[in-house]
Amino acid sequence: MERRKFIKNSAAASMLVSMGTVFSCSSSTDTLKILVLGGTYFLGPAIVQAALQHHHAVTLFNRGITNPTLFPNLNLIKGDREKGIASYDPLTKEQWDVVIDVWPQKSKLVNEATMALMKHTKHYVFISSIAVYHDFDQVGLNEEYKLVDLDLERSEWGYPEEKLAAELFVKARFEHNHTIIRAGAIKGWRDPAMDLLYWCIKLNRDDSIIAPGSGLDHLQFIDVADVGRFAVMAAENKFQGAYNCLGPQENVLTWKDFLVLAKEQFNSKTELIWASEDFLRANKVSAFSDLPLWTPLSEDGFMQINNVKLLQSGFKFTPVHKTLEDCMGWYTDNGAALAFGTNEISLGLTRDRELQLIGKLKV
Repeated sequence: MERRKFIKNSAAASMLVSMGTVFSCSSSTDTLKILVLGGTYFLGPAIVQAALQHHHAVTLFNRGITNPTLFPNLNLIKGDREKGIASYDPLTKEQWDVVIDVWPQKSKLVNEATMALMKHTKHYVFISSIAVYHDFDQVGLNEEYKLVDLDLERSEWGYPEEKLAAELFVKARFEHNHTIIRAGAIKGWRDPAMDLLYWCIKLNRDDSIIAPGSGLDHLQFIDVADVGRFAVMAAENKFQGAYNCLGPQENVLTWKDFLVLAKEQFNSKTELIWASEDFLRANKVSAFSDLPLWTPLSEDGFMQINNVKLLQSGFKFTPVHKTLEDCMGWYTDNGAALAFGTNEISLGLTRDRELQLIGKLKV
């Protein structure tokens, strides 16, 4: 399923470094002693920055290999989680207010971390994913919706099963003092999934482009800075249980709203050629792969997941235009020409194919 790949790829994106801006959101003035497992890839730095903005005492636990100069003034305890439960021994010499774990897969490592640290921390925050839900058949599914089946043979487990198993280890060891953050697609600075960037680049070229559906289909994602801020907010307020963490704003964002906003953001002269769902289906244009991030309302509730619990916490989102700015800013700084719709980057329609479709629509 394209959407399952999409979720997994979004998680894999968190293995790259990000130095995106983090905005302040806190209801606590107490300094926390926070241990971040990792902290130097894509999501980790956003968490660290949010914690530092709130003047918390942050310690990193990682191998000290990837981006070792990223936070030179922070305390670093070196260790390799892949080497088993003994690797956590240095961490058990201290007591922590909060542990924040961003491990993307391999539930075994979360099992070992929670086992080693259960007597040495007051609260455990784990970054999970909406991939743990059994399906997306229900519009507006919330945190109580049915989850994937772990009765499969372990050899058949994929990313969703590993994430859910990790959640269960956290819940078992920190029954009354854990936060599970089920993030949607994480977007922002240096996002290598490139699906949001696809639209930013196309709108900056001032060409006519295919706009998917009626314009009323929904779009959901979450800024990497927002996941970082909410992780710290959860730690400060000791939020208990699971939270769907996705936006990108309080109200529904439709594709028409998104593309109009993006055009304004980039001062784009691009002509939006709206193609109905029936037209796209008849011409074998696929959601997600040919038109990144788009899924029609008729399919299921994948882009209509309930985030009321997140909003009730008082959380405020990064403005969408800021996320777009960060995506395009990374592309500009990176300087590479991204050839969408090619063997190099299979994402999206080729320009020739898109022009063919536009030609049909204008007849």
